Amino acid sequence: MRYSITDLPQGDRPREKLKQHGARFLSDSELLALVIRSGTRGKNALDLSREILSELSLGDLSNSTLNQLNRYRGIGEAKASQIMAVFELARRLTSSKLSPGKQIFSLDEAIEHLNPAMRTLEREELRVLHLNNANELINEETIFTGSLDQVQISPREIVKSCLRNNTSAIILAHNHPGGSPEPSEADLRVTKRIEKALSTVEVSLIDHIIVGKYDQVSFNREGYL
Repeated sequence: MRYSITDLPQGDRPREKLKQHGARFLSDSELLALVIRSGTRGKNALDLSREILSELSLGDLSNSTLNQLNRYRGIGEAKASQIMAVFELARRLTSSKLSPGKQIFSLDEAIEHLNPAMRTLEREELRVLHLNNANELINEETIFTGSLDQVQISPREIVKSCLRNNTSAIILAHNHPGGSPEPSEADLRVTKRIEKALSTVEVSLIDHIIVGKYDQVSFNREGYL
């Protein structure tokens, strides 16, 4: 049994592969091995990374706590902190791509912004992207946080939020944790109620995006709006 990555052939070592080919050619377990750097007795960093990723998806790993990571032999507080810091930096990079004052040119841009941030959430959230009349982002706001299987959406609260932000148009988004992004009958009904309520204050509903674990649905593109 190998105890160290240095026991591997040079071409199989994650750091050497990165130097030769670039980070994008490494597997998830190889990238994680570079983050945690060392293993434990009987397992090198690559073995330990494979063990973790055999039990956790990247989405699960990205939301893990110190206590959850510490249950793996060889992952102490320092390594767990490194893992959590890497995923938090990735989240911040994603959110920085679309910040207040930036113009949204397409639904794809909005989806690309929302998807990484929402698809790993364990509870349902309803978010609103507030836009001005030039399609520039004014604010991104989480309006509701619900249970794992439902979120209570009040059109009145969304209207009040739009008035506070002096909004011209919005993009709604909510997530289906661990499930299909296909809209339920309740999703369709409440979206129509929100659209009707927004029309009374001359705010346009551009889209309602449902983010699932692996995919998303745009009401605009599917003809629901």
